[in-house]
Amino acid sequence: MQAVFDLQPFRPVVNLSSPTIANLSFTLYAVLGVNEKAQILTTFLWLRLFWHNEFLVWDPDECDGVSRISLPVKELWTPDIIVYEFVDDDVSQACPYVYVNHTGHIRWDRMLRLVSACNLEIFSFPFDVQNCTFTFGSYMHTIRDVRLSPALTFSEMSRNSKQYLEASGEWELVDLTGESSILQFGIDEWDIITFWVVIRRSPVLYVVNLLIPSSFLMLIDILSFYLPPHSVDRASFKMTLILGYTVFLLIMNDLLPSTANGTPIIGIYFSVCLALMVISLLETVIITNVLHHSSMKYQEIPNWVRVVILKHIANLICYRWPEDVRPPEEAQEEKLESSNGTTGPWVIQPISQAPDRHATCNGGPVSVPELQQICQYLKDLRAHLLSMQKENELQDQWCHVGYVLDYLLFRIYLLLITCYAMVIITMWCIWISQSSLAELNCSSPTPDSLFQELEKNLFSKSLVRPVASFSDSMNITLSVTVVGILGVDEKGQTLTTVLWQVLEWDIPGLSWDEQKCGAKRVSVPRDKLWVPDVLIAEFLDEDKSPKPPYVYLYNTGHVFDDKPVRVVSSCQLGIYNFPFDIQNCSLTFGSYLHFATDIRMFPGNTAAEILQESRDVMDSNGEWELADIGVDLSMLELDVGEYSEIKYSVIIRRRPTLYVVNLLVPSCFLITVDLFSFLLPPQSVDRASFKMTLILGYTVFLLIMNDLLPATGETTPLINVFFSISLALMVASLLETVFITNIQFSSGRYSAVPHWLSVLVLRYLAVVVCIPPKEKSNRVTVSFNPPFKESTITTTSTTVPVKAPLRTEAPPDPALEELKKLSRDLTAVRLQMDKYFQSSKSSEEWQMIGLVIDRLLFGLYIVFILVSFLTIMGIWLWNNTYAA
Repeated sequence: MQAVFDLQPFRPVVNLSSPTIANLSFTLYAVLGVNEKAQILTTFLWLRLFWHNEFLVWDPDECDGVSRISLPVKELWTPDIIVYEFVDDDVSQACPYVYVNHTGHIRWDRMLRLVSACNLEIFSFPFDVQNCTFTFGSYMHTIRDVRLSPALTFSEMSRNSKQYLEASGEWELVDLTGESSILQFGIDEWDIITFWVVIRRSPVLYVVNLLIPSSFLMLIDILSFYLPPHSVDRASFKMTLILGYTVFLLIMNDLLPSTANGTPIIGIYFSVCLALMVISLLETVIITNVLHHSSMKYQEIPNWVRVVILKHIANLICYRWPEDVRPPEEAQEEKLESSNGTTGPWVIQPISQAPDRHATCNGGPVSVPELQQICQYLKDLRAHLLSMQKENELQDQWCHVGYVLDYLLFRIYLLLITCYAMVIITMWCIWISQSSLAELNCSSPTPDSLFQELEKNLFSKSLVRPVASFSDSMNITLSVTVVGILGVDEKGQTLTTVLWQVLEWDIPGLSWDEQKCGAKRVSVPRDKLWVPDVLIAEFLDEDKSPKPPYVYLYNTGHVFDDKPVRVVSSCQLGIYNFPFDIQNCSLTFGSYLHFATDIRMFPGNTAAEILQESRDVMDSNGEWELADIGVDLSMLELDVGEYSEIKYSVIIRRRPTLYVVNLLVPSCFLITVDLFSFLLPPQSVDRASFKMTLILGYTVFLLIMNDLLPATGETTPLINVFFSISLALMVASLLETVFITNIQFSSGRYSAVPHWLSVLVLRYLAVVVCIPPKEKSNRVTVSFNPPFKESTITTTSTTVPVKAPLRTEAPPDPALEELKKLSRDLTAVRLQMDKYFQSSKSSEEWQMIGLVIDRLLFGLYIVFILVSFLTIMGIWLWNNTYAA
């Protein structure tokens, strides 16, 4: 054996001209992370190498039937097989032993934390599929020295990887393929094996936290066009929405990949969404200018505007004109007729019968100067009202220009959004479819004497397993204590704990007399003894805990190895019930190389003892508490043999107080504010802006508390569903307010309320929502535009009929002329004042319908909130009770 170790620096062949055949296979155990900006993929592999050592050959019959032994790997020559894409140091656990068969066949199993370069394409993020290359080969030896070939077929490696891969994280394995080839560099050639690892990202996290909220905000922006710009400050509303969208992007910035090699589709999606919001804001600014300022700046609408916008564009987009407004061509005809004096509200038909020459007022005769003064006052009032009417008509015309343009731009906006959404979805779909010892005799009871014997009889044999016969198995007793729970990474699906690990085993035949040697036990360096390769199967990272260099060796040959272990292990973390979740993680201890025929594992204490001791020594009072521990002794059966294992089930429970106080309670407060905002009257208060500000406040709240929320790639926590429902409810209440505001301010301009709608809402739904019918008004409306068959003059006491005029021509009386003017002016003033101050019955009905619908939707909103929140709380309680 020593001769073999002396040849360790040389390739183990008799004839150096013959190559060493190395066979390789690996199993992809975990995908730890992807760094898009650095173009790096971090994975965890189980790597297995086979090669032949021509100097390690023996006859099992002559060696007590031993056909294989385990030897330290550092004492043997090993092929320098590396991954060409390796860009960082390997910090995984090292397996110190290899199996050597009696034929010289060596098997080396090792863990490999691989940080490799990969050409990552994130254009289709979060629906991206990555294809990364692992190229295995010798770094120095050419094909004349080392030949490399796969130990298993590529389909078998792919099947094994899919079986053992921790698929609950962000990435899942799609396929694993490979090929063997020769790399030629200059005049030399190297054997290489190239593997293509195809992984797919789980998009649930990004769809729920990115795409759906962004779609909600875009829906708000679309429906905000239904806010009447003449009565609501729509520009402020849209500006608040843009501010809320930028805050949303700031919240979710950590979820987006960072790369300098191109822009993902989702980045373009967000940019275009923001651009569309800005465009809609600019459109609102233009329409507001047309509605509120153009009529003051311009005297008349240009004829080309009237023809292009009010006639052709209005007909193109099927613009509905209000009942009291006629299309421009009819209005033009009406204007021409009114200019001829035939029709019009200000044209008073001539009085066919003249009053008496001596008219009286308040019981006395009226003089001509007094009549002239009264007529002058009425004439000025009529002129003022005519000016007001002209301004109102001009403003109404500009308003209709704004309405038509608003309606047209809204249709174009919808067309842009529809085309853009179809393009984005098509691009995503296309991209997805392409991813032995004698008793010691001490000469004296001194340390020197004892260690001389140990060095002569034990330390020189530390390279091989200390058993009397290689066919005997060694019993390893394992005891663990959970000292601390450092953290849980939901996205990486890892658990970080600190354990106290105690290994105990016996060295057969080793003993000394306590009296003769003066000691019952001694501490000896660990590297001087053979130490079992007991590792944790779920280990994913380097053990960064302190390494005690000594073990206790008792006079009976019993070895006591106690050390701390910082474990970063993979765990199937289910955070659906966050923050009321209970996790069950496994820590499987066993030999990485030795079969059960060589090493058998036994637990040193029961589960109850481990739990009690762990709770006694655990000083931390952090987020997690130890709920229970289970112990299971089992055998792992593989195609190459059986492994003895001890599986510890560590059950931990999260303390939810922090999340209840900082997440759930404030969210419920904001929902309550949104609920009570329905009490704001939409006809007198801009409720839409209030609710938009509330949504902005909710997004800021999520921004502040974003670090408290877990990030996972497979399932969505129930608390995220809670927040999504809360946001959806706020958006729904905002859209309801937009709908009601549109009814309150705009629907009265159109046709009368349909009879079926009036009966359904005002008669039946009003009773359901407990709104009493409105009492009828006692005000009498008098019409002043009847045919003048018999003209009358009304005084404060009596009504005197006017006598028929004489047929004979009479000289004009100044008093009679002034009375005629007075009659025309009074009639015109009354008509204009009646038209200006009286509200239509149709408008009042529309407002009442809006009030009833608002009360009905408020009731449905309360019911939906109660059902949703009670369902979520019930699921939390049920799952927590079931898990406990």
